Amino acid sequence: MCPTEQVKQLNSLEPSAPETQPLRASGIHARAGWAAAIIFANATFSIAAPTCALAANAPDMVFARLGGEQGLSQGGITAIVQDATGFLWIGTEDGLDRFDGYELRHFIHARGDSGALPDNWIAALARDTSGRLLVGTDNGGLVWRDPASGRFRRPVTSAGRALLNPELKIRALYVDRRQRLWIATRAAGIWLLDLAQGTSQGFRRIPAAPNSLSDDSTFALAEEASGRMWIGTATGLDRLDPESGRVEQFGARLRAAGAPKDGTVKVNALHADARGVLWIGLDSGLARFNPSATAFTMLAHRDNDPGTLPDGRVTALLEDDEQRLWVGTSNGLVLLDRVTDRCTVWRHDPANLNSLPDSNIVSLYQDRSGLLWVGTKTGGVARWNPRSWSFGHHRFSEAEGDSVTSFAVDSRGVLWVGSFGAGVASIDPFNGAVKRYRRGPEGPFALHDDNIMAVVTDDHNRLWLGTMSAGVERLDLSTGKVTQFNYAADDPTTLPARGVMSMLRDAQGRIWVGTYGGGLARIDPETDRVFRYPNGRDTASALPGDRATALAQDRTGLIWIGTDGGGLNVLDPASGRIAHFPHDAKDPTSLSANTVYAVHVDDQGGMWVGTRGGGLDHAIGAPFSDVPMRFQNLAESEGLPNSTVYGIESDVGGRLWLSTNRGLAVVRPQDRSVRGFRRSHGLQSDEFNFGAHYRAPDGMLYFGGPNGYNAFRAEHLLFNDKPPPVVLTDVLKLTTSVTPTPELLHDLAVSFRDSAVTFRFAALDFTAPAENRYAYRLEGFDAGWTDAGNGRQATYTNLDGGKYVFHVRAANSDGRWSDLPVSVNLRVSSPPWGSWWARTLYGLALVGVIFSVWLAQQRRLHREATYARRLQRDVDDRTAELAERNRDMELANQQLREASVTDSLTGLGNRRRLRDAMAVLYGSEALHPERRAGPVARCVLMIVDLDYLKPINDQYGHEGGDAVLIQIADILRRVFRSVDTIVRWGGDEFVVLCEHADLEGASVLAERVRSAISKRLFQVSDGSVARASCSIGFAPVPFIPGHPELLGWEQVMNLADAALYQAKQARNAWVGWGGTARATELPSLPATLAADPAAAEKQGFLVVRRGPLNATDTVDEMRRLQAPVIR
Repeated sequence: MCPTEQVKQLNSLEPSAPETQPLRASGIHARAGWAAAIIFANATFSIAAPTCALAANAPDMVFARLGGEQGLSQGGITAIVQDATGFLWIGTEDGLDRFDGYELRHFIHARGDSGALPDNWIAALARDTSGRLLVGTDNGGLVWRDPASGRFRRPVTSAGRALLNPELKIRALYVDRRQRLWIATRAAGIWLLDLAQGTSQGFRRIPAAPNSLSDDSTFALAEEASGRMWIGTATGLDRLDPESGRVEQFGARLRAAGAPKDGTVKVNALHADARGVLWIGLDSGLARFNPSATAFTMLAHRDNDPGTLPDGRVTALLEDDEQRLWVGTSNGLVLLDRVTDRCTVWRHDPANLNSLPDSNIVSLYQDRSGLLWVGTKTGGVARWNPRSWSFGHHRFSEAEGDSVTSFAVDSRGVLWVGSFGAGVASIDPFNGAVKRYRRGPEGPFALHDDNIMAVVTDDHNRLWLGTMSAGVERLDLSTGKVTQFNYAADDPTTLPARGVMSMLRDAQGRIWVGTYGGGLARIDPETDRVFRYPNGRDTASALPGDRATALAQDRTGLIWIGTDGGGLNVLDPASGRIAHFPHDAKDPTSLSANTVYAVHVDDQGGMWVGTRGGGLDHAIGAPFSDVPMRFQNLAESEGLPNSTVYGIESDVGGRLWLSTNRGLAVVRPQDRSVRGFRRSHGLQSDEFNFGAHYRAPDGMLYFGGPNGYNAFRAEHLLFNDKPPPVVLTDVLKLTTSVTPTPELLHDLAVSFRDSAVTFRFAALDFTAPAENRYAYRLEGFDAGWTDAGNGRQATYTNLDGGKYVFHVRAANSDGRWSDLPVSVNLRVSSPPWGSWWARTLYGLALVGVIFSVWLAQQRRLHREATYARRLQRDVDDRTAELAERNRDMELANQQLREASVTDSLTGLGNRRRLRDAMAVLYGSEALHPERRAGPVARCVLMIVDLDYLKPINDQYGHEGGDAVLIQIADILRRVFRSVDTIVRWGGDEFVVLCEHADLEGASVLAERVRSAISKRLFQVSDGSVARASCSIGFAPVPFIPGHPELLGWEQVMNLADAALYQAKQARNAWVGWGGTARATELPSLPATLAADPAAAEKQGFLVVRRGPLNATDTVDEMRRLQAPVIR
């Protein structure tokens, strides 16, 4: 039960009046050594306790019912037996039923059918060592079932004659040590059959003969160790010696021992136990006969003594494999303590669907897996798993409150159990005595609230109780004094809220209190001072929520706090720091949910967190570490039975036990394997309460819920380790059902017309059939085993003709797999078109078809080859023709491309070629240091402008000027390298992009150009020559070293043009300049240089080079150079 549900229940409760008897005993615990004697020692039920408490609070037995709603033929169960295969046979007053754990198959009388039952009233059932099922009927005598054919047959002599009267009214069957069958009849005495020899012998009452039966009406049989047979009759008890045929009558002794003296000593049931004691079930009670003492003892009902037999007839007796003696009566099922002769009784409870379906018990049986089967008069069959008692289910009476919320064990070994609505109870470990402490008037031991949410003990014989509405109460067990720590709105030294959700006593003895609505508090037991811790989502140093649901202290002393909606938090008590670990939907390593119900420290110091809806989390890392703590989750998808974990405890073997809304789960941390347990295993309920979990110092585990609690040692739990028998229950050929007889299993023939075959199977383990698991494989078809889970059938369709073997195996609810699978030899016939001769014809036809196809293919290939050769010739000719045309077009395109970037007069490049070169340069690694590993290369843009071309044009015309330009182009080609780009920019102006050059190298090149032009006599017409000079300006690219991004090439071109302007002032000169690293400081570099280059040079922004190199290096001297002479 979650905290919210508990609060709702509290709000619905009326204030209870103080109880006048705060101490009250509860019978389930009022027995000596209850934990060891009942559950863990040898699974026997030994009770020594006040009888009134015992009978009123019998240990819980969870019965599974099988009645008319489940398909049982009739509710009156006369006999139960398990056959050699493992099927359970149930005799009723109207037919015989076979149960496979899931379905019932009915067998009834059919008139005219000699292989059917002779009568529907089944009076007795037995099984001999040969595996035959023996059926005794009320009005049809005895039959046995042939397992091969499934038919019922009558026993006959070697000559084929009937061994028995077919109209015998049979009442009991018994197979003795010599495998002879004893038959008790309603009016024909006793019959002894040797079925192997085909012989029979009758024993009847002979009037006035004391050595004969006391009555021909017989009802019960038992065999003592000597081989003599005990016979219960309608008027007494007899013992028969089979060898001599002599009979001893014990009716008089029974009456003398206390049986009714009116002569009606009717014996309904007999059992000779393992100690040799004979138990006699009578209409008037139960008698015990000890042959060594030759004395009878009567155990009868006594009014006002619930520890005696219930009022009614004893109808059945059974000693189970743990030597517990069960007694069926007409007023309940009894477990007898043969040491004390005390009785524990279970009856039908209309309000409890897990109780007996009827209190009138008719038959008892224990199957091979240890289950107890109870046949009733009108309610059908009930089954109970004795292993469920190993989980130690304990209940208080309904008035004392069964909803358990908390546990603690004090230094004396006393168990304290907190409950919802019934205060706290103490259970003495030596005698099981129970004392209850409840709400009452002010006084010793009187509490203020009956809703106990947490229990903690200290070293001073004091009990600390967290309540739902009265804060924390400290009970001094020596004086009875109750000290209350409650909430006061105006007092910060009190608890922050009245409702307590969790408590913890840490290693220092301090009491930590998690409240509902107030967050966390701490109580100092020495001073009784209360310290509150802040809570609120707005403060990182506070608890992000006001409901502290779980508390734990790790090995380092940190306090781990689970909250309702605020995730997991860790408090360092020394510094007051709080680390928060909320759920983050985007982070799979975060806490799986924000509501935490349990925090657990395992024996190795590992931290585990149980959440609501998120499963189990394992905390990995340290809370205050630099490395973030992460969580590894285990959820339902990995086998957890439920995603809400209310409690976590470690057993002595290191496994984790979890309480959930679907029972308990045990987890092995090493491999994360999970195993679940439900109410059918003996749990108090499938649902548990949050906070109701505890591990005692002796290793006992406690888990509480709405129906009491479980107390057990994990290492002492009992499980079903018997491999379950597996059977085929049905075979379907398409839709036709076929009974799976032994012959069928050996050779199951399936026609090709049956397009599907279905196998249905069952594991004959009845503990929890819904939890049995199956795996199957069809050898010859499946590569491996198919895990069918809980599914019980396998279907195969359209199987090829041939032989197969179907295998199926099963595991019981405790995971024990069958040793050997059941196998079926399957033979699927092939259709006529799949026979050997049909396949031969198919093969010959296929060969013929293949040859015909091959021959046609060869002819086609020949034709295609001839055509392909002809076509290839045409293609080659056409390809050659197209290739010639492509070469011509490529050449024309190349000429066009070259013409588009070439000056038609000089053959140099034009402006377009320079732009293309600059685009390549600015996109290359040359200007971008981040693109190359070595130093940055620089280039230079140089402008060459003729000084006196106009006079030549004026005198000789443009033809003369063009001749000079052509010769200038030749000079430039000789001076510059092939890698440099030389273009005619326009008119008499040329531009050169000098690759891998700096200002110094450019100065040399400029001087060469100037000198070559000034010394050249240019041919301008026939016999006429002229002189010319040039002015040159240049600038590096990038203009500032290492910063190509500051100026584009057009801006560098403008700066080179500005340098040319300076050179033009003198003519026949050159000027080059480049920026320094300081130039990056100028806001507008081009404008500054253009405005006053001298100042820029003086300030260190500019580096300037001037020429000619062999002349005076001033502008005024350059102006005095002679102009070109024309002659």
